[in-house]
Amino acid sequence: MLSSISLRHMRVFVAVADHGTFTAAAEVLGLTPSGLTATIRQFEDVAGTPLFDRTTRQVTLSATGARFLPTARRLISEFEEALGDLDALSKGIGGTIRIAAAPSVLTRILPGVISRFVDEHPDARLRLDELNAGEVHEAVARNEADFGIAGEWHALPDIAFSPLFSDRFGVLCRPTHAFATRSAIAWSELADQAFVGLGPESGTRAMMAAQGSWAGGAGGAGSTAGSGGGGAGEVPVDPAEVGASDVLKRAAALGLPEAQMALRRANASERAIERVAKMAKPRQSDAVQNGNGGGAKDGPGSAMIDPVAQLRPIVETSNTLTLAAMVAEGVGITVLPELAARVADLAAPGKLAFVPLCEPVRKRPIGIITRQSRSLSPIARIFLAMVMEQAPKMDLPAAIEWG
Repeated sequence: MLSSISLRHMRVFVAVADHGTFTAAAEVLGLTPSGLTATIRQFEDVAGTPLFDRTTRQVTLSATGARFLPTARRLISEFEEALGDLDALSKGIGGTIRIAAAPSVLTRILPGVISRFVDEHPDARLRLDELNAGEVHEAVARNEADFGIAGEWHALPDIAFSPLFSDRFGVLCRPTHAFATRSAIAWSELADQAFVGLGPESGTRAMMAAQGSWAGGAGGAGSTAGSGGGGAGEVPVDPAEVGASDVLKRAAALGLPEAQMALRRANASERAIERVAKMAKPRQSDAVQNGNGGGAKDGPGSAMIDPVAQLRPIVETSNTLTLAAMVAEGVGITVLPELAARVADLAAPGKLAFVPLCEPVRKRPIGIITRQSRSLSPIARIFLAMVMEQAPKMDLPAAIEWG
């Protein structure tokens, strides 16, 4: 029975995979070669499949063993971490806090909080994972993080989002660009610009489109139809651009970790676009029925085209610092929330300028992501309270709105 497999089997399996021979693994673990061999055979008998391919000179992982190895490593790591937490909690000195957060939060907000926290709680340990918004929500849902700090994303069961602050979107460009001397830029002015941007897995594009789209917000978008634009009842974002291909789905089904991650991102992006569509259709219908919408129309009764839908990146990346480097080299301009733009500036100090976007003003909400059915540990609650108390006092963009 699979239930008879223990942590001892996992440790022996990983040791053989790491050292390549039963003899070397036995020496590291302090076991006899015959005892280690018996453990591996027992593991394979219970699993019903070989974990290693053996020759007279070497031992290599079988296809099944190679797929199972990352899981075995994770199980051992989580067990050891849990024992450390239990020991720390029994002594009242802390434990490990696992935090998943957006890059801008990790770079601009958490370091100052952590500096004070480790002084007051030297026996506590922190694990920080830099993820995009969708990945943060999923990490918390899978119990891979105690809590997250990131943008709002698609709804997941048992996940709660508590707003912390919001920052506005703006243009990031070179100081020599015509936009750099402006106090504000309308979204419609971006239509003819060379544009580089974060990929759909980041959630930034969907977040921009979800706020004030179609109706044009304060004063309207004022853009006309362009490539990828949709008619009445349509969302001018092509889900095929972010959807999962059949090849990707087949690779994920085979258990390839990279393919599984890409598939989760593609599915998350599709759900985000669906959410935008649901929000957009009523507003678009109103604009068509009223014959207006605050901006330009293609003709009598035609639908507004959201300016965000017109931003077709010539370069896409998943990394903010890479995006900043593209802008600094003059490949194009980009759109980022202000806090993320501050982080991007670290990649090219003095080579970038941030100008707020208006008509409409759109903002990125950042909040605390937790599981409703699982309470935080005492040490995690202390850290989170420190974040909420200290963050508003930091040297952050003045336009950030707290709460």
